[in-house]
Amino acid sequence: MTARRVRHGWVLPDDDGIVDSVAIEIAVSGARPVALTRTERQLAAARILAEGGTAYVISKRLRVSGSTAIALAARSALPASPVQAGPSARSRLSAHASGRDGCP
Repeated sequence: MTARRVRHGWVLPDDDGIVDSVAIEIAVSGARPVALTRTERQLAAARILAEGGTAYVISKRLRVSGSTAIALAARSALPASPVQAGPSARSRLSAHASGRDGCP
């Protein structure tokens, strides 16, 4: 299986159905660049958020653009119910990143 070069890193094809937990751990730690499938990249982003990280941390550790990091974070922060009052996940992340949400 060969990795496909994208702007900021490597993305493996998602056709094998195998999730490499070691690659996810390496990516979450930011220790070194690692090739991830789209699923592994999404899981790594969710782990970073669960550990208190932000879209900025996602972009640095997974070596993706800021807009890709925001999209990964927004997909990871989707509500369990399709009906939810209030701002979208993307607007909450943008508010948090800019300091408008009142959180330190």
